[in-house]
Amino acid sequence: MGEKNNYPNKNEFYTTKLRAGRRIYYFNVKMNKNGDKYLVIKESRKEGEDKIIRTRIMVYEEDIYGFMNKFKDAFEVMTSRDVTKKDRGE
Repeated sequence: MGEKNNYPNKNEFYTTKLRAGRRIYYFNVKMNKNGDKYLVIKESRKEGEDKIIRTRIMVYEEDIYGFMNKFKDAFEVMTSRDVTKKDRGE
C-alpha cells in the first residue's frame, strides 16, 4: 500500500498511489523544516495523446480532522442512492 521512499526528497516520508483509468492519484505525507506534517493529494490525468494535466491540494496537519469530516460528508452524498440527477431537476 504505502511505502517509505529512498528518494533525495527527505521531507517526504510516506507515499502511495491509486491508478483510476486515465487518472493517477498520489497521496504523499511530508514534513516541512519546522517539523509540521502535511498531506499532498495530487491528480495526474492524460488529456489527448501527449498532454498531462496535474492538480494538487495540500492539507496541513492542523486541518486534517476537519478535512476528513467534510470529505466523509461529501463521500456519503456521492455514494447515496437518494440523490440522482432527477432529484436535481436534470
